[in-house]
Amino acid sequence: MKLHYFAMLTFGLCAITGLKAQEKPNLIKLNIWPLTVGNVSLEYERSLNEHLSLNGTVSYRPSSNLPFKSLWDSAFDDRNNILGEAKLGAFSITPEVRFYVSNKELLKGFYIAPFVKYANYNVHTKITVDESSYHREVSISGALNAFTGGVAVGSQWKIGQDIYLDWRIIGPNYGFNKGTFEGRTPLNGDEQREVKKQLDEFDSNLLKIKKEVNAEGVTINTSGPFAGIRTALSFGYHF
Repeated sequence: MKLHYFAMLTFGLCAITGLKAQEKPNLIKLNIWPLTVGNVSLEYERSLNEHLSLNGTVSYRPSSNLPFKSLWDSAFDDRNNILGEAKLGAFSITPEVRFYVSNKELLKGFYIAPFVKYANYNVHTKITVDESSYHREVSISGALNAFTGGVAVGSQWKIGQDIYLDWRIIGPNYGFNKGTFEGRTPLNGDEQREVKKQLDEFDSNLLKIKKEVNAEGVTINTSGPFAGIRTALSFGYHF
């Protein structure tokens, strides 16, 4: 009988310990790297057990000047500086499943995380036709939507009372994009030729770009493959 009571007591203590371990299965995190370019990226992670969790990332960037201008210059052939005054806004959402492979504690250790990502990029720019007899500006705006998937690797540590550090080392992703950008400005024949000339000199080896110029203005469509890399250094609060 004493052994029976001892077994029940042991089981009860284990159950209480397990419940306490599960009392704080959540992390909310802020990625500090995107803040340097005006982007806010928040993450929420919920543990399912010692080796498995669900993580979601929401990222937002208000419309502002292009970050890392030198990278854009290397990605696009832009002889007429069409992107020179461009404004970029962005929103993305990224769910992922994390497999912790090196630790028996919740939300700690090295992880492998397959994910999918939806991103929306809004761009506003203009093409300027500046001749001796006239000056015309064609404002162009639109959005590019991208769907990608990939696998990230990283590690997460507890660095203080309920404070965590998450380093997503790298997360390459690949998928496809589709975008439409329009400039509804009436154009005469000379203006159409000049705008078309500028657009013909605008290209990229990263996107398939289709351009159309007529009397009603400009239409640009993008399509094809789309790739990216995810990385993060985030501080989190455990609750």
